[in-house]
Amino acid sequence: MKIGLLYPCVAALVEKIASIFPGLTVIGPPCDELDSWDLRILPLAKAIARQDEWREVGLDITFEEKPYSECDFSKFDLLIESIETFNYARDWVNHCHRVECPIIVKSCWVNSYSHLPAQYVESRKKFPFLLEMPSHLDGWKSSPFQDVTLVSNPVGNWWFDKPWTGNNGKILFVLAGKDLWRPPEEAVCGVDLWKRIEQAFPGRTYHQDGAITFRTARQMTELFSESRVFVNLDRSDARPLTTTFTEALSAGMPVAARDLPNLSYKNFIDTNGVCTDNFEQMCRFIERCLTDLSYARECGERSREIARKEFSVESIRPVYEAAAERAKTVFQSGAWR
Repeated sequence: MKIGLLYPCVAALVEKIASIFPGLTVIGPPCDELDSWDLRILPLAKAIARQDEWREVGLDITFEEKPYSECDFSKFDLLIESIETFNYARDWVNHCHRVECPIIVKSCWVNSYSHLPAQYVESRKKFPFLLEMPSHLDGWKSSPFQDVTLVSNPVGNWWFDKPWTGNNGKILFVLAGKDLWRPPEEAVCGVDLWKRIEQAFPGRTYHQDGAITFRTARQMTELFSESRVFVNLDRSDARPLTTTFTEALSAGMPVAARDLPNLSYKNFIDTNGVCTDNFEQMCRFIERCLTDLSYARECGERSREIARKEFSVESIRPVYEAAAERAKTVFQSGAWR
């Protein structure tokens, strides 16, 4: 199939969709406000700079940056649209009524359809709608969209290929844009807990902020493979089942996460880590991983088993393929009109 992904969107979405559909074409104009969004969007606009990086891990991506008026969506067997595009490109509202091929609608972080044009909702409501954020599922289920499915982001195969060592002995926390675009309330993304961990384990922590220190996909696997234990500290309304959490599992890391029922981290943690709101319990697990490499390795091996079953491309691709078939049925039947 010839697959298109509507642009602009966040670079992480490009990487994930390209993992599922080789030969992906990213199509659309640059983001409107690069000054305010460039740390998340601009690397994609400068596609050539990232193509070598993605090619290095086996991704086949083509970019067609052009105005929507010049985009021919009819050449695709499937177009994947992120509704966040309405936030990034004002002109999309003038073209969003176009239905020229089967469509899958994606929501990465938007939790409401209230800002979407009525014509867009009406024309897309019968197409498959794939949702990333578990805490938003009930809201979208009660929306006009009739085919809502919760699906985790896939983790590229290269994450499973790198042997885990834990040699740098560090606690790893990943959060981009902490002081730039994240909410000022530190509890939302777990910055408050991270500061407590930094105090409890001085000199043994590392915060990877991609807005400050950008790392390629391959460099991120190296960072994860060398780090000793991963901590996931979000609040349930902050982000989805975080990509970095699934990548940490795939990299073979021990994991410690907050107990967030809406995100169900407990579903992916048994002997590979802890899921708790008890700070002392979390610290006891972290301390054991830091002092006992063999124990940390055992935890990491279990993490990888869980990740292969739940987050690998092989496990996620069937969900997208089934959605693609439903999208074709809707398009061919004309039910979207």
